[in-house]
Amino acid sequence: MRRPVRTRSVRTPKAERQAPPAVRRDRLAVLLALVTVAWVVAAVLLSKGTQFRQFLMPGPLTSAHGAIESCNACHAKSGSGKLSWIHGLVAGDPLADSQACLTCHKMPDTAFNAHGASAQVLQQSTKRLTRLAAETPVPQSARAQNMAFPTDAKVAHGLYCATCHQEHQGVNFNLNKMSNEQCRSCHVVKFDSFDGHHPEFESYPFARRTRIIYDHAGHFGTHFPDVAKKDPARRIPATCSTCHNSGEDKRVMAVAPFERTCATCHLGQIVGNERVSGPKGIAFLTLPGLDLQTLKKKKASIGEWPDASEAELTPFMKVMISRHERGRALIKTVNRLNLQDLSGASDAQIKAVTSLVWEIKRLFYALITGKASDVLADLNVGRREKLSASLVADLTASIPRDVVVSAQQQWLPNLGTEMANRPDAASTAKPSRPAQTNQQTPIKSTPEAGAANAAAAQPEAAASKAPAANAKPDAGKKAVAADERPQNRAADQADDLLHPTQEELRGNARPGGAAVKGYTAYARADGVQETLSANERARAVNAGAGDAKKVAQAEGAVRPPNRAAEQTDDLLNPTEGELKGAGKAAPPAAAARKTDAANAKSDTAPPADVAPRAETNAPAKVPADSEAAVPEPRPRVAPVISIPSDVDPESWAEYGGWYRQDYAIFYRPTGHKDKFITSWLLLTGPQAPKGDKAPAAAVFDLLTDKDAQGSCTKCHSVDEIGGKGRAVNFSPPSIKSKQGRFTTFIHEPHFGVLENRGCLTCHNLEKGRPYLKSYEQGNPQNFVSSFGAVKKELCQTCHTSSMARQDCLLCHKYHVNGVTTPIMNTKIPVQ
Repeated sequence: MRRPVRTRSVRTPKAERQAPPAVRRDRLAVLLALVTVAWVVAAVLLSKGTQFRQFLMPGPLTSAHGAIESCNACHAKSGSGKLSWIHGLVAGDPLADSQACLTCHKMPDTAFNAHGASAQVLQQSTKRLTRLAAETPVPQSARAQNMAFPTDAKVAHGLYCATCHQEHQGVNFNLNKMSNEQCRSCHVVKFDSFDGHHPEFESYPFARRTRIIYDHAGHFGTHFPDVAKKDPARRIPATCSTCHNSGEDKRVMAVAPFERTCATCHLGQIVGNERVSGPKGIAFLTLPGLDLQTLKKKKASIGEWPDASEAELTPFMKVMISRHERGRALIKTVNRLNLQDLSGASDAQIKAVTSLVWEIKRLFYALITGKASDVLADLNVGRREKLSASLVADLTASIPRDVVVSAQQQWLPNLGTEMANRPDAASTAKPSRPAQTNQQTPIKSTPEAGAANAAAAQPEAAASKAPAANAKPDAGKKAVAADERPQNRAADQADDLLHPTQEELRGNARPGGAAVKGYTAYARADGVQETLSANERARAVNAGAGDAKKVAQAEGAVRPPNRAAEQTDDLLNPTEGELKGAGKAAPPAAAARKTDAANAKSDTAPPADVAPRAETNAPAKVPADSEAAVPEPRPRVAPVISIPSDVDPESWAEYGGWYRQDYAIFYRPTGHKDKFITSWLLLTGPQAPKGDKAPAAAVFDLLTDKDAQGSCTKCHSVDEIGGKGRAVNFSPPSIKSKQGRFTTFIHEPHFGVLENRGCLTCHNLEKGRPYLKSYEQGNPQNFVSSFGAVKKELCQTCHTSSMARQDCLLCHKYHVNGVTTPIMNTKIPVQ
C-alpha cells in the first residue's frame, strides 16, 4: 500500500487575485457614465443656455436665420429653460412650427395649401392637369418614386414649411432650392424633364385680354401707311422698342407713356379738335328746357325760367340732385317724362317737375353761395364716407365760381330774391326782409340781392310817400305800377328776356335784365326800367341844376342816347358806399327825387358858385340840407369799350376748360388723363352695372360711349366686376396684377438671342382675327389676341439638357402670391 503524497500549500500572489477582464470593463463603463453625467450636469449648470443649445444643434443655420439664438423661436415644443432641449428629443407638431415661420414671413390665409393658392384655384388647376395627365406618358422613374414616397395624403392635409424648406444645412445653403423630383412628387402630371414629357402650352401667355385696346394688325396694315402718305414727318414706330420696354421689374413688357406713343395721332380726338359733329365739351350744368305753356296752364309755381332753352338735364345734375332721398325720388319720377312736352303729365308729375325746378335753383344757389367741396361732399354714389375736398375739386374740374355766377346772371337774374322769398328759404339762404309794395327795387344779379334789396327798400318807400310838389300824379302812378309787377310770374316771366329794352339793345344793361353793380334801375314814364349810374346822375345835375330837362334826364324820365361806353365808369371806380361794404344797390331814389324836384322849380341859370368844375366833374357847392348822394370827386376815366370777337366759346376753349353756350355750361377735356373724366368714371363705375338706369350708371354710360368726349374707352378697355359694376382699365399692367399666376417669364435675358425679326421671333402677328370684337363684352377672360400663342417647341430650341437650364423653378414659382417680410412694430421707449 502506497503512502499518500502530502501536498504543500502555496500562497497566490496579489496580482493573480484581480477580477476577470469582463468585470473590469463593466466597472470602467460605470465610472465613465458617472463622469459623463457629472460633466453634462456641470455643463448645463455652469454654461450659458445659448452656448449649450448651439452645441446640441443638429447643424448650423443658414445665413438668413443665423441671428436666431433661441430654439423656441422656431420650434414650438422647445422651451427657454436650460433643460428645455429634452423636449426636442421627441418630434414636434409641424403645423405649430410652420405657424412660427409666419411670425416674420407674411403669408395669406391659404399659406398651407399647395402653392399658397385658394381651394377654388387648386380645384380648377387639378381638373385641367388631370385631363393633361391622361394624355401624358408617365416616366418609369416617376412611377417608382410615387410608389416609394406617396405624397397624396400629405398634400391633402396641407403642406408645411419644412416640407420644402429644410434648415440646419449650413450657412451657404439655399432654402429656396427645390429639385425637379420634389416638384413632380406631388403633381398629377409627372414628367422627367422640360425637353422630355413636359405638357404642351395652352394659349400662352394670354391669360386675359390686354388693358389697352390696340389693334396691331390694323395699325401696321392700314393706319401707319396712310399717315406716312399724308405726312411723312409724323412720328411712326420703326421697331417694337419704340413703344415697348421691359420696365424696371424686367418682367412686364410695358408701354411707353402716351406722350411718346399715341399723342401724335390721338391727342386731337381727346380734346375734341377732330370731332365732326356734336359739342366738343361735356354738358355739366344746364337749365333744361321745359313745357312752360303746360306748366302755366297747370298753375305750377316755378318762378322765372327761360322759355328758349332746349337743353337736357345732365346725368351729373341727376347725381348731384340725388344727394338726398327727396332728390332720388324726384329723379326717379322725372326720368319717365319728356320735360319739353308735359301735355300728358298727371298732377303728381307736374308737382314733381315743379320740385325739380326748385332743386335745380337750390343747386345753383348753393354752388354760388357756398363751396363746391361742401355742396357735393355728400354725393350718394355708393360711398358711406364724405368725399374729400380734393376729390370734389377733380369731380368739378375746379370750376370757377364766376362761371356759375355769370350763367345765373343771364339765365336766372332774380335767383337771389326768389330763394330769399321762398317759404323754405331758411334752409337755403339767410332770412331777409320782405320787399315793400311800392319799392323801386334795382334788379340785382347775385344771390346776395335778396337781403340787399330788402334793406335798401325801406328808405325809398318812406320817401316815396311825400312826392315832389310839381311832380305829375300820373307819372307817379305809372312808376308805381311798374314797380308793383309780381316777382314770380311762372312761365310768362320770360317775356322781358325775349323783348329787350332799347337800352339793352344799345348794350347799356346786362343781358337778361341784370343790373351792373353801381347802377340804379329807374322807371320811366312809359313804365320801362332803365339803368343810370351815380356818376351819370351827378354829371347831369352839374351840367345845369336849373335845367329841368337835364334834371329829368338825370332821374331817368328821358334817357340820353348813346351812353353805352360811359356806363362802365362805375365798374372801374366804385363809390365810397361800395368800398365800405354798405350793401345798398344804389342811393335811395326817393330821396334823390326830393332834392332834384326842388331844384327843378327854378328856370334860371345856376349861380356861378354852383357851376361844375371841369377837373372833378363834381358840384362846387351843395345845399347843406340836401339829401342827394353825391359821389366823391375823382378823375375822369376813359370809357371801356367792349371788344367784339368772332371766336365762339367752344373754340375759345380749344385746349380744354369751362365755357358756356346757350343754356349749358360745358367742360372740354384738357388732354390725356383728364382728371374730370377719370374721377367720374372711377367714382361711378363700381355702382354702374350694365343696363342700370340709376344716375351713376347714366354718368358712366355717357363718358364711356363710343362717341363720348375724351374718347377714353377708345383705348382703355372696360371690365365687368362680377355683375356689381364696371371698371375702366386706366392702370397699366404690373407685377402685382400678375399675382396668382404660376408661370413667370423675364424678357430681358432673351433680348440677346433674338433673330433679325426681333419680337416677331416669338410673337407672330396673325391677321383676320376678331380682336376688336372681343372687347365688346365685359368679360376680360374671353379674348382673341392679334398674336399667335407661343409654342413649347420654340422654347425647346434653347432649353434642353445640353444647353440652357430647364429646372422647374426657372419658369414656375411656388408661392403664387409672393412672400414678404413685414416691418416689425417697434414702440418708442418711454423716457
